[in-house]
Amino acid sequence: MYKVMIADDEWMIREGLRQTIDWGKLDCRIVAEASDGSRSLQEIQNHRPDILISDIRMPGLDGLSMAAAAKQCCPELKIIFLTGFDDFSYAQQAIKLQASDFVLKPTDPEALIQAVEKVCRQIDDVRSKALTVKQLSDWRMERESLVVEKLLRDRLVGIVDHSVTEMLYEMLDRVSIAAGFQIVCVKAAPEDRTTAGQPERWGALQELQPVMLGPLVRMNENEAVLILSAEHGNPQLLEKAASRMQKSVIGLGVSVVYRELKMLDTAYKEACEAAKVIGIGNRVGVHVYGDMQSLDKKALHADGFRQVEIYIQKHFTEELSLQRLASRFHLSEAHFSRLFRKRTGISFIDYVTQVRMEQAKKLLGEETTRVYEVSQAVGYQDSRYFSQIFRKYTGETPSEYRKRVLNIT
Repeated sequence: MYKVMIADDEWMIREGLRQTIDWGKLDCRIVAEASDGSRSLQEIQNHRPDILISDIRMPGLDGLSMAAAAKQCCPELKIIFLTGFDDFSYAQQAIKLQASDFVLKPTDPEALIQAVEKVCRQIDDVRSKALTVKQLSDWRMERESLVVEKLLRDRLVGIVDHSVTEMLYEMLDRVSIAAGFQIVCVKAAPEDRTTAGQPERWGALQELQPVMLGPLVRMNENEAVLILSAEHGNPQLLEKAASRMQKSVIGLGVSVVYRELKMLDTAYKEACEAAKVIGIGNRVGVHVYGDMQSLDKKALHADGFRQVEIYIQKHFTEELSLQRLASRFHLSEAHFSRLFRKRTGISFIDYVTQVRMEQAKKLLGEETTRVYEVSQAVGYQDSRYFSQIFRKYTGETPSEYRKRVLNIT
């Protein structure tokens, strides 16, 4: 169906065009008409017709000026001008506007029908080419998505190849990768076999599309993996997706943030570890690797104590105590302390102090940040005590360290 608009300042001509042509037979429908150029332009903007049949001469904004403005908002608009023998100079200007055809007044219905049919064929050609381009684009994107999914799956399970990594950098958003990414492992309910392996099963995950850096990777019928941009943070989006999928998905495990694709397999392992706590103590939902609620006794004997270390690094601004972590593992403080020293090489207190002092050094490198602000930012409410600890750790007071680093005399 083609949308047609008629523009002529004479009512009789507009009515004649409407009544004498069998528009339905031409697969056309008149969607608007107007008696002057300004009104015509407004109707074109409102109805977005495919074909404009317009008189060249109209009061106010003439047909040529109106058509030029109409082409700005509707570049694909086809224009058939109605013109008289004495409008040759106008017709010359109309040619520059790429008018589709001219029909002389008084209008011969057959001549107009031929002009409309010619224009409809032109529109069909444009639509056909546009459809072909879209189909090719969709086909390319689908095939590219399959290629990226295959490359990601290989990389996630540890199949390392430099050329593959470079291909992924090119096919994914290199800038967003550098800004940080997280791997999300989505676990589906094992008993849900009716829709296993079907794309619709993971439909709610499309809500995460704005922050996805690649396609959904299906590892098996009950597990899918996403790579998400960490630039804007994802907790709320992940919680929303999990709640939408609660009937078929039992939870999402999330890695910590990385900035290099060579860490994909490590991030995947972390996401899988976080996903393992799903169902333990009815904790169904989103679990981030290293979060307190995700820790279990296995962390004491795996990954070089990495989960405990990550938890400390994420929560060092809070009141951290040996007792708090030890009780989480149902261990005595003495036993936990021995295990911690064995895994990290230093005591729990020294490790926390080290994390805080290294962060303090970074903040002191910013000239605008005051010492008391740095103290609070790394977990010390008493700035004098912070200065004592900092001097003991570095051999300098916070002010001396800042002056040296910033070369302040």
